[in-house]
Amino acid sequence: MAGGSNFNDDDLISEINVTPFVDVVLVLLIIFMVTAGFIVNKGLKIQLPQAATAEKLNLQRTFNILVSANGSIFLDGKPTNVDELKSTGATAKAKGDKVIAMISADKGAVYSSVVGVMDALRQVGISEFAFQLEALPGTNQATPPVPGITPAPSTAP
Repeated sequence: MAGGSNFNDDDLISEINVTPFVDVVLVLLIIFMVTAGFIVNKGLKIQLPQAATAEKLNLQRTFNILVSANGSIFLDGKPTNVDELKSTGATAKAKGDKVIAMISADKGAVYSSVVGVMDALRQVGISEFAFQLEALPGTNQATPPVPGITPAPSTAP
């Protein structure tokens, strides 16, 4: 064969093709250069305008509280009691955190256990509560009506 190359399958390959490696390195370099600009911009010092009605944002902390059917209390997955719950809440409030208590109570839990948890938290100044619930199967989960707004009458035939 004229101009053909002399390929022999029995020879060892002694060359490494570095072209794909160089391509990958260049792409990574470009990505690094683009993201470095964003990182530098976050560290810029600016002077914010002042307003008389400006409020300082406090950190928000969520207490995930579970009350089991036998009355056991868990805070963020760890067993606790009412006194420890109060001290943890008082510590968070002392730091200036805005604390919201997310209470998940078993449907077999004694009502007084849930009220005891709420009372303990209110004693240390935590008064925002949310209860975790499950929707009934087959129910329409439409957004609740906004107070003070009357829905438009239905025009369905």
